[in-house]
Amino acid sequence: MERKITIIAVAFCLFCAALIGGVYYVNLRLTELQGEYDVLQQRRVDLNQNTKALMEQKKVFSEVFAQLENYKVNPASNDMAFYDEVRIAAENNGVNILTTKQMGVAKDGRSSIVLSLRGDYYSFLRTLADWRNISTTVRVAALTITAPRVDNKSDARAIESVQADVTLEAIINAVAVAK
Repeated sequence: MERKITIIAVAFCLFCAALIGGVYYVNLRLTELQGEYDVLQQRRVDLNQNTKALMEQKKVFSEVFAQLENYKVNPASNDMAFYDEVRIAAENNGVNILTTKQMGVAKDGRSSIVLSLRGDYYSFLRTLADWRNISTTVRVAALTITAPRVDNKSDARAIESVQADVTLEAIINAVAVAK
C-alpha cells in the first residue's frame, strides 16, 4: 500500500511539474504572440494613415486633372505677335527691355524669347502678372532676378530696381507654322 501511495505521490508531483511547466510555456508563448499582435496593430494604424493620406492626394490630383481638362491653350498667331504682346506688357509697367533674343519656332510649335529686363521690383511683378493675362498662353521657362550693384547708397531708385533674365515660351498657331 505504501508503494501505491509513493507511486501516486510521484505521479502527482510529475503531473504538477508538467502542469507548471506547461503553464510557464503557454505564458511565454502568449507574451510572444502579444508582442507580435502589438506590432501588427501598430502597422495596421500606420497603413491606415498612409492610405488616408494617399486618398487625399488622389483627390487633389483628380481635381487638378479635371481642371487641366478644361484648360484651353491660346496659341499666338505668329512669332512676332507673341513678342509684341510680351513687349507691350513690359513697357506698360515701366520695365525696360535691355536685350532680346528670339529663339524662333521649334518643330513642336513652341517659340522662345529670352529677355533681359530692368525695372522696379513691383513693376516687374506686375509685368509677370500681365504676361499671364495676354491673349497668348505664355509659360515662364526660366527666371533669374538679381539686384544691380549700387555704389551710391543714397540712390533709392537704383536700390529698388532689379535686373531679370527671363525665358518665355508660347505655342505658335500650327497653321501659321506650316506655311
